[in-house]
Amino acid sequence: MLIEALLTMLALAAPHKAPAALVAPSSAFAATPSPAYQPQTRAVDNWRLESALALEMAPVAAIRRAFGAEAGEPARCIKLNNYWCIKSAGWSGEIAADADGHVAFASAEEGAAVAALLLRRYYVDYGRRTARAIVERWAPAQCSLVVMPSAPRRPAAAPGLPASRGGMARMPPQRVAPMAIAPRGIQNTLRARWLASHGRGGVNLKTARRPLAKPVDLMPAPSIMAGVSELPARREKLAELIRPAPQTTIADLPPSPAPRLPPFGVSNCSGELARIATYAANMAQGVVGGANEDLALFTAAGLPTENLAKVMANMAAVEIGPARPRDALIRIAVAQLRQMLEAPAKPGGDAAPAVPPPPAHAGP
Repeated sequence: MLIEALLTMLALAAPHKAPAALVAPSSAFAATPSPAYQPQTRAVDNWRLESALALEMAPVAAIRRAFGAEAGEPARCIKLNNYWCIKSAGWSGEIAADADGHVAFASAEEGAAVAALLLRRYYVDYGRRTARAIVERWAPAQCSLVVMPSAPRRPAAAPGLPASRGGMARMPPQRVAPMAIAPRGIQNTLRARWLASHGRGGVNLKTARRPLAKPVDLMPAPSIMAGVSELPARREKLAELIRPAPQTTIADLPPSPAPRLPPFGVSNCSGELARIATYAANMAQGVVGGANEDLALFTAAGLPTENLAKVMANMAAVEIGPARPRDALIRIAVAQLRQMLEAPAKPGGDAAPAVPPPPAHAGP
Protein backbone atom coordinates (compact mmCIF):
# COMPACT_ATOMS: atom_id res chain seq x y z
CA MET A 1 0.00 0.00 0.00
CA LEU A 2 2.87 2.39 0.83
CA ILE A 3 4.66 1.57 -2.39
CA GLU A 4 1.51 2.25 -4.42
CA ALA A 5 1.15 5.63 -2.70
CA LEU A 6 4.77 6.52 -3.45
CA LEU A 7 4.37 5.56 -7.10
CA THR A 8 1.21 7.67 -7.33
CA MET A 9 3.04 10.66 -5.84
CA LEU A 10 5.89 10.11 -8.27
CA ALA A 11 3.56 10.02 -11.25
CA LEU A 12 1.97 13.28 -10.14
CA ALA A 13 5.37 14.90 -9.50
CA ALA A 14 6.80 13.89 -12.90
CA PRO A 15 3.94 13.46 -15.39
CA HIS A 16 6.22 14.10 -18.37
CA LYS A 17 8.28 10.95 -17.74
CA ALA A 18 6.96 7.54 -16.81
CA PRO A 19 8.89 6.09 -13.87
CA ALA A 20 10.78 2.90 -14.50
CA ALA A 21 8.91 1.27 -11.62
CA LEU A 22 5.61 1.75 -13.43
CA VAL A 23 6.98 0.20 -16.60
CA ALA A 24 8.72 -2.72 -14.81
CA PRO A 25 7.91 -2.71 -11.07
CA SER A 26 10.12 -5.69 -10.28
CA SER A 27 13.24 -3.99 -11.67
CA ALA A 28 13.14 -1.13 -9.15
CA PHE A 29 13.02 -3.39 -6.09
CA ALA A 30 15.14 -6.28 -7.33
CA ALA A 31 17.84 -7.20 -4.85
CA THR A 32 21.40 -6.64 -6.11
CA PRO A 33 23.68 -8.43 -3.63
CA SER A 34 26.66 -8.04 -5.99
CA PRO A 35 26.62 -4.62 -7.65
CA ALA A 36 28.12 -4.58 -11.14
CA TYR A 37 29.79 -1.88 -13.21
CA GLN A 38 28.17 -1.05 -16.54
CA PRO A 39 30.83 0.25 -18.97
CA GLN A 40 28.33 1.44 -21.59
CA THR A 41 26.77 3.87 -19.11
CA ARG A 42 29.91 4.30 -16.95
CA ALA A 43 27.86 3.63 -13.84
CA VAL A 44 27.26 1.08 -11.12
CA ASP A 45 23.88 -0.56 -11.49
CA ASN A 46 22.74 0.45 -7.97
CA TRP A 47 23.80 4.10 -8.11
CA ARG A 48 20.22 5.45 -8.19
CA LEU A 49 19.18 3.82 -4.95
CA GLU A 50 22.52 4.64 -3.31
CA SER A 51 22.34 8.33 -4.23
CA ALA A 52 18.68 8.56 -3.16
CA LEU A 53 19.69 7.35 0.30
CA ALA A 54 23.15 8.99 0.65
CA LEU A 55 22.71 12.46 -0.90
CA GLU A 56 20.86 15.44 0.52
CA MET A 57 17.72 15.94 -1.54
CA ALA A 58 14.03 16.50 -1.05
CA PRO A 59 11.81 13.44 -0.61
CA VAL A 60 10.18 13.90 -4.01
CA ALA A 61 13.58 14.30 -5.69
CA ALA A 62 14.85 11.18 -3.91
CA ILE A 63 11.84 9.22 -5.17
CA ARG A 64 12.43 10.47 -8.70
CA ARG A 65 16.08 9.45 -8.46
CA ALA A 66 15.31 5.99 -7.11
CA PHE A 67 12.82 5.24 -9.88
CA GLY A 68 14.73 6.88 -12.73
CA ALA A 69 12.37 9.83 -13.24
CA GLU A 70 14.73 12.69 -12.43
CA ALA A 71 15.38 15.57 -14.83
CA GLY A 72 18.94 16.18 -15.97
CA GLU A 73 22.11 14.15 -15.75
CA PRO A 74 23.96 13.83 -12.41
CA ALA A 75 27.71 14.16 -12.00
CA ARG A 76 29.81 11.25 -13.23
CA CYS A 77 31.21 10.33 -9.80
CA ILE A 78 27.65 10.05 -8.40
CA LYS A 79 26.99 7.23 -10.86
CA LEU A 80 30.15 5.53 -9.56
CA ASN A 81 29.14 5.73 -5.85
CA ASN A 82 32.36 7.75 -5.55
CA TYR A 83 31.42 11.19 -4.24
CA TRP A 84 35.08 12.23 -3.77
CA CYS A 85 36.23 11.09 -7.24
CA ILE A 86 38.97 8.83 -5.87
CA LYS A 87 41.33 7.17 -8.35
CA SER A 88 41.81 3.42 -8.56
CA ALA A 89 44.38 1.81 -6.24
CA GLY A 90 42.91 -1.52 -5.19
CA TRP A 91 40.68 -0.08 -2.48
CA SER A 92 38.23 -2.04 -0.38
CA GLY A 93 34.87 -2.08 -2.16
CA GLU A 94 36.39 -1.23 -5.56
CA ILE A 95 34.70 -3.23 -8.31
CA ALA A 96 35.97 -1.42 -11.42
CA ALA A 97 37.32 1.86 -12.77
CA ASP A 98 36.25 4.08 -15.64
CA ALA A 99 38.42 5.23 -18.55
CA ASP A 100 39.91 8.05 -16.44
CA GLY A 101 40.78 5.80 -13.51
CA HIS A 102 37.95 6.83 -11.16
CA VAL A 103 36.83 4.03 -8.86
CA ALA A 104 33.41 2.41 -9.13
CA PHE A 105 32.51 1.48 -5.55
CA ALA A 106 29.94 -1.14 -4.61
CA SER A 107 28.22 1.37 -2.30
CA ALA A 108 28.43 5.02 -1.33
CA GLU A 109 29.35 4.01 2.24
CA GLU A 110 32.50 2.24 1.05
CA GLY A 111 33.46 5.26 -1.05
CA ALA A 112 33.17 7.54 1.98
CA ALA A 113 35.25 5.17 4.13
CA VAL A 114 38.07 5.16 1.56
CA ALA A 115 37.96 8.98 1.34
CA ALA A 116 38.46 9.28 5.12
CA LEU A 117 41.33 6.78 5.05
CA LEU A 118 43.02 8.54 2.12
CA LEU A 119 42.83 11.94 3.84
CA ARG A 120 44.55 10.41 6.88
CA ARG A 121 47.40 9.17 4.70
CA TYR A 122 47.79 12.59 3.12
CA TYR A 123 47.82 14.34 6.48
CA VAL A 124 49.73 11.88 8.70
CA ASP A 125 51.93 9.84 6.35
CA TYR A 126 52.66 12.36 3.58
CA GLY A 127 52.68 15.53 5.70
CA ARG A 128 50.13 17.39 3.56
CA ARG A 129 48.41 19.41 6.27
CA THR A 130 46.97 22.39 4.37
CA ALA A 131 44.10 22.49 1.92
CA ARG A 132 46.38 23.70 -0.85
CA ALA A 133 48.88 20.87 -0.30
CA ILE A 134 46.14 18.22 -0.29
CA VAL A 135 44.37 19.52 -3.41
CA GLU A 136 47.61 19.72 -5.38
CA ARG A 137 47.93 15.95 -4.96
CA TRP A 138 44.23 15.02 -4.80
CA ALA A 139 43.32 16.81 -8.04
CA PRO A 140 46.65 17.78 -9.67
CA ALA A 141 46.92 20.29 -12.48
CA GLN A 142 46.55 19.05 -16.03
CA CYS A 143 48.57 21.62 -17.95
CA SER A 144 48.06 22.05 -21.68
CA LEU A 145 50.89 22.42 -24.19
CA VAL A 146 50.97 25.62 -26.25
CA VAL A 147 53.24 25.68 -29.34
CA MET A 148 55.09 28.99 -29.66
CA PRO A 149 56.49 30.03 -33.07
CA SER A 150 60.17 30.78 -33.43
CA ALA A 151 61.66 34.14 -34.49
CA PRO A 152 60.48 35.38 -37.91
CA ARG A 153 62.72 34.59 -40.85
CA ARG A 154 64.69 37.53 -42.27
CA PRO A 155 63.76 38.48 -45.85
CA ALA A 156 66.06 37.03 -48.48
CA ALA A 157 68.31 39.33 -50.48
CA ALA A 158 67.54 40.19 -54.09
CA PRO A 159 68.90 37.71 -56.68
CA GLY A 160 72.43 38.49 -57.76
CA LEU A 161 73.23 40.73 -54.79
CA PRO A 162 75.29 39.81 -51.73
CA ALA A 163 73.25 39.23 -48.56
CA SER A 164 75.51 41.29 -46.27
CA ARG A 165 78.65 43.38 -46.04
CA GLY A 166 80.59 40.22 -45.34
CA GLY A 167 79.24 38.70 -48.54
CA MET A 168 80.49 41.69 -50.50
CA ALA A 169 83.95 41.25 -49.01
CA ARG A 170 83.98 37.60 -50.07
CA MET A 171 83.11 38.42 -53.72
CA PRO A 172 86.01 38.00 -56.23
CA PRO A 173 87.54 41.18 -57.74
CA GLN A 174 85.52 42.57 -60.64
CA ARG A 175 87.21 43.78 -63.79
CA VAL A 176 86.06 47.28 -64.62
CA ALA A 177 86.28 48.54 -68.21
CA PRO A 178 87.30 52.22 -68.53
CA MET A 179 84.64 54.41 -70.02
CA ALA A 180 87.15 56.15 -72.35
CA ILE A 181 88.05 52.90 -74.16
CA ALA A 182 85.72 51.17 -76.61
CA PRO A 183 84.81 47.76 -75.01
CA ARG A 184 84.56 46.11 -78.47
CA GLY A 185 87.73 47.57 -79.97
CA ILE A 186 88.11 50.27 -82.65
CA GLN A 187 87.52 48.16 -85.77
CA ASN A 188 84.43 49.99 -87.06
CA THR A 189 84.52 53.23 -85.13
CA LEU A 190 84.67 56.68 -86.68
CA ARG A 191 88.31 56.97 -85.63
CA ALA A 192 89.16 53.70 -87.39
CA ARG A 193 87.47 54.77 -90.62
CA TRP A 194 89.25 58.15 -90.49
CA LEU A 195 92.63 56.49 -90.06
CA ALA A 196 91.89 54.08 -92.91
CA SER A 197 91.14 56.92 -95.30
CA HIS A 198 94.10 59.02 -94.17
CA GLY A 199 97.60 57.80 -93.95
CA ARG A 200 100.30 58.76 -91.59
CA GLY A 201 100.31 62.44 -90.94
CA GLY A 202 96.60 62.73 -91.68
CA VAL A 203 96.93 62.98 -95.51
CA ASN A 204 93.88 62.04 -97.51
CA LEU A 205 94.90 59.14 -99.72
CA LYS A 206 92.24 59.92 -102.34
CA THR A 207 93.45 63.47 -102.96
CA ALA A 208 97.16 62.89 -102.35
CA ARG A 209 97.90 62.33 -106.11
CA ARG A 210 96.69 65.82 -107.06
CA PRO A 211 98.99 68.76 -106.34
CA LEU A 212 97.74 71.10 -103.68
CA ALA A 213 97.60 74.83 -104.12
CA LYS A 214 98.78 75.38 -100.61
CA PRO A 215 99.51 73.10 -97.70
CA VAL A 216 96.57 72.13 -95.57
CA ASP A 217 96.93 72.75 -91.87
CA LEU A 218 95.51 69.55 -90.31
CA MET A 219 94.63 68.92 -86.67
CA PRO A 220 97.09 66.54 -85.05
CA ALA A 221 95.46 63.15 -84.39
CA PRO A 222 95.11 62.27 -80.74
CA SER A 223 96.78 59.16 -79.51
CA ILE A 224 94.61 56.06 -78.92
CA MET A 225 96.68 54.82 -76.00
CA ALA A 226 94.58 54.33 -72.91
CA GLY A 227 94.80 57.21 -70.48
CA VAL A 228 97.25 59.43 -72.47
CA SER A 229 94.71 62.13 -73.26
CA GLU A 230 92.94 61.97 -69.84
CA LEU A 231 93.30 64.56 -67.15
CA PRO A 232 95.35 63.65 -64.05
CA ALA A 233 92.27 63.43 -61.80
CA ARG A 234 90.54 61.19 -64.33
CA ARG A 235 93.56 58.92 -64.50
CA GLU A 236 93.70 58.57 -60.72
CA LYS A 237 90.01 57.66 -60.60
CA LEU A 238 90.49 55.12 -63.36
CA ALA A 239 93.41 53.56 -61.53
CA GLU A 240 91.32 53.30 -58.36
CA LEU A 241 88.55 51.51 -60.27
CA ILE A 242 90.81 48.89 -61.81
CA ARG A 243 92.82 48.30 -58.60
CA PRO A 244 92.09 44.72 -57.29
CA ALA A 245 90.07 44.39 -54.09
CA PRO A 246 92.08 43.73 -50.92
CA GLN A 247 92.20 40.14 -49.70
CA THR A 248 90.07 39.44 -46.61
CA THR A 249 90.73 36.82 -43.96
CA ILE A 250 88.34 34.80 -41.78
CA ALA A 251 89.08 37.06 -38.83
CA ASP A 252 87.88 40.11 -40.81
CA LEU A 253 84.50 38.55 -41.65
CA PRO A 254 81.50 39.29 -39.39
CA PRO A 255 80.08 36.39 -37.35
CA SER A 256 77.48 34.23 -39.04
CA PRO A 257 73.87 34.83 -38.00
CA ALA A 258 72.43 32.46 -35.42
CA PRO A 259 70.40 29.58 -36.90
CA ARG A 260 66.64 29.81 -36.69
CA LEU A 261 65.26 27.86 -33.74
CA PRO A 262 62.43 25.36 -34.33
CA PRO A 263 59.02 25.93 -32.70
CA PHE A 264 58.92 25.06 -29.01
CA GLY A 265 56.16 24.16 -26.54
CA VAL A 266 55.22 26.01 -23.36
CA SER A 267 53.05 24.55 -20.61
CA ASN A 268 49.95 26.62 -19.91
CA CYS A 269 48.83 26.05 -16.30
CA SER A 270 47.10 29.35 -15.59
CA GLY A 271 43.58 27.91 -15.65
CA GLU A 272 44.55 24.84 -13.62
CA LEU A 273 46.28 26.91 -10.96
CA ALA A 274 43.14 29.03 -10.58
CA ARG A 275 41.03 25.85 -10.29
CA ILE A 276 43.30 24.46 -7.55
CA ALA A 277 43.19 27.75 -5.65
CA THR A 278 39.37 27.80 -5.78
CA TYR A 279 39.14 24.16 -4.73
CA ALA A 280 41.48 24.72 -1.76
CA ALA A 281 39.58 27.83 -0.63
CA ASN A 282 36.26 25.93 -0.66
CA MET A 283 37.86 23.01 1.14
CA ALA A 284 39.11 25.22 4.00
CA GLN A 285 35.86 27.20 4.26
CA GLY A 286 34.42 27.01 7.79
CA VAL A 287 37.43 25.02 9.05
CA VAL A 288 40.42 27.38 9.06
CA GLY A 289 41.10 30.92 7.93
CA GLY A 290 42.83 30.13 4.62
CA ALA A 291 43.98 27.48 2.19
CA ASN A 292 47.57 27.56 3.52
CA GLU A 293 46.74 26.95 7.19
CA ASP A 294 46.91 23.62 9.00
CA LEU A 295 43.50 21.93 8.79
CA ALA A 296 44.05 19.98 12.04
CA LEU A 297 42.30 16.91 10.67
CA PHE A 298 44.03 14.46 13.04
CA THR A 299 45.52 14.57 16.48
CA ALA A 300 49.15 13.87 17.32
CA ALA A 301 48.15 10.23 17.90
CA GLY A 302 46.63 10.06 14.39
CA LEU A 303 42.96 10.01 15.45
CA PRO A 304 40.39 12.01 13.44
CA THR A 305 39.02 15.31 14.74
CA GLU A 306 35.75 17.07 14.04
CA ASN A 307 37.40 18.98 11.21
CA LEU A 308 37.70 15.79 9.13
CA ALA A 309 33.93 15.52 8.63
CA LYS A 310 33.72 19.22 7.66
CA VAL A 311 36.54 18.94 5.15
CA MET A 312 35.04 15.81 3.59
CA ALA A 313 31.69 17.59 3.17
CA ASN A 314 33.39 20.58 1.53
CA MET A 315 35.40 18.39 -0.84
CA ALA A 316 32.37 16.37 -1.93
CA ALA A 317 30.47 19.60 -2.64
CA VAL A 318 33.25 20.56 -5.06
CA GLU A 319 33.55 17.13 -6.72
CA ILE A 320 29.82 16.42 -7.26
CA GLY A 321 28.31 19.87 -6.78
CA PRO A 322 25.59 21.00 -6.39
CA ALA A 323 24.78 17.63 -4.79
CA ARG A 324 26.01 17.05 -1.22
CA PRO A 325 26.36 13.84 0.77
CA ARG A 326 24.28 13.46 3.89
CA ASP A 327 25.96 14.24 7.17
CA ALA A 328 25.19 10.73 8.42
CA LEU A 329 27.18 9.14 5.57
CA ILE A 330 30.32 11.14 6.43
CA ARG A 331 30.05 10.61 10.17
CA ILE A 332 29.70 6.86 9.71
CA ALA A 333 32.91 6.87 7.64
CA VAL A 334 34.79 8.89 10.30
CA ALA A 335 33.51 6.62 13.06
CA GLN A 336 34.64 3.52 11.17
CA LEU A 337 38.11 5.03 10.71
CA ARG A 338 38.37 5.84 14.41
CA GLN A 339 37.24 2.35 15.33
CA MET A 340 39.84 0.82 13.01
CA LEU A 341 42.62 2.94 14.54
CA GLU A 342 41.60 2.32 18.16
CA ALA A 343 40.91 -1.40 17.84
CA PRO A 344 44.52 -2.61 18.36
CA ALA A 345 44.85 -0.51 21.54
CA LYS A 346 41.87 -2.15 23.21
CA PRO A 347 42.88 -5.01 25.54
CA GLY A 348 41.74 -8.33 24.16
CA GLY A 349 40.18 -6.67 21.15
CA ASP A 350 40.46 -8.00 17.65
CA ALA A 351 43.08 -6.35 15.51
CA ALA A 352 41.82 -3.97 12.84
CA PRO A 353 41.95 -5.33 9.31
CA ALA A 354 45.10 -4.25 7.57
CA VAL A 355 44.58 -2.16 4.45
CA PRO A 356 47.42 -2.43 1.90
CA PRO A 357 48.95 0.95 1.02
CA PRO A 358 48.31 2.20 -2.51
CA PRO A 359 51.16 2.40 -5.03
CA ALA A 360 53.22 5.56 -5.24
CA HIS A 361 51.28 6.92 -8.21
CA ALA A 362 47.85 6.07 -6.85
CA GLY A 363 45.36 8.41 -5.30
CA PRO A 364 43.43 11.29 -6.82
